[in-house]
Amino acid sequence: MIDSTLEYLFNLHNRGIKLGLINIKNFLKECDNPENHFKSIHIAGTNGKGSTASIIAKILQSNGFTVGLYTSPHLINFNERIRVNGVPISNNEIIHFTKKHQRYIEKNSITFFEATTAMAFDYFATKKIDYAIIETGLGGRLDSTNVLSPIHTIITEIDFDHTHLLGDSVEEITAEKCGIIKPRVANTTINTKKNIKDVISKFSLKNNTSTNYIDKESIEINKQNNNRLQFTYKNLRYDIPQSGSFQAQNAILAIETINKILPRLSTVKIQKGLDGWFWPGRMQLMRENIFYDVAHNSSGIKILSEDLKNIYNKKPFGLVVIKNDKIRTEILDLFKNSFEGLVISTISSKDILGKNDIRKVKELNKFKFIANLPQALEYLEHKKFEGPKVVFGSHYIAKYVYNFFDFSFDNGTI
Repeated sequence: MIDSTLEYLFNLHNRGIKLGLINIKNFLKECDNPENHFKSIHIAGTNGKGSTASIIAKILQSNGFTVGLYTSPHLINFNERIRVNGVPISNNEIIHFTKKHQRYIEKNSITFFEATTAMAFDYFATKKIDYAIIETGLGGRLDSTNVLSPIHTIITEIDFDHTHLLGDSVEEITAEKCGIIKPRVANTTINTKKNIKDVISKFSLKNNTSTNYIDKESIEINKQNNNRLQFTYKNLRYDIPQSGSFQAQNAILAIETINKILPRLSTVKIQKGLDGWFWPGRMQLMRENIFYDVAHNSSGIKILSEDLKNIYNKKPFGLVVIKNDKIRTEILDLFKNSFEGLVISTISSKDILGKNDIRKVKELNKFKFIANLPQALEYLEHKKFEGPKVVFGSHYIAKYVYNFFDFSFDNGTI
């Protein structure tokens, strides 16, 4: 039954993306407005939304709160998107919600993300959670999640993303993300570049609120190995059980937010949450010296390659599968300069860079191409290379990676 239900939900993708809030507002009204029954923290941005959201959730959960977590996309199972205290929504809950509202979904042309968002909010209300940590799906201003009245908003690092929908400049993209900022609701961000900061400041002023700007340069990485990261901020030292220098920024975003909403929570209690945190697909060690990371834009790939070089004192050897709309000059330069070697592979998807796309880009023809992803993974695994190896790119390849390495990324909780 779950297979047919999920097939039905995924087929809603055929309705495309509808930017706007009328549909979701009406659907939530049909569901008795579950979004009004819990406190929420709303997160927009390009990089780090999921990690930041999950760190906040883990800190709150480890300190006795019941916490809902809504993120996207999923890596293996749809259920991953909607969690309460780390446990994914059950198949029965998915089936029940879909059957109950299928007639409305059909009659009103509800999209996949609208249906999923309403399902998450309904589930959280049913579970009587204390806090919901909600990640936008795309943009912010017109994203289906932007019906919330949050107690705090967060703008993670902004980069070029979904330019066909959000705008061709980083300022336009920032403005769309800033659509989640609400009147008199405090905001926290890691963005301090002047052109981006100017846009955020404009939205803060317009909404009569304040933005807490975290200075990246004030975050000091003390130690990093292949499965641990230690860092200092404002003379306080923290430790997380996952590598990736970018996670220090995400953790500080989470910690600063926690300090705003629960100012009396001690550093010891915050660290307790960090100790129990894990987020798959982010510099995840799959086998000795072989990592998997969902980095798929220039800033993410740059940091990934730099981190691996810093840990191993050698440029990584990479295997990439990436969406065809991500091929920009910055990424081509990274492919060329930041990797000791690179293999490009593909999967069956109109969105993913394939052999015909590669032929059109001179710079890509310099790299080895292995069309079959399992064969490419085997090539990477057996390649003699005294340094780090990394599989990276689109979320779409997660199931292939986890199947190949026989790795259960999620034992039921996060």
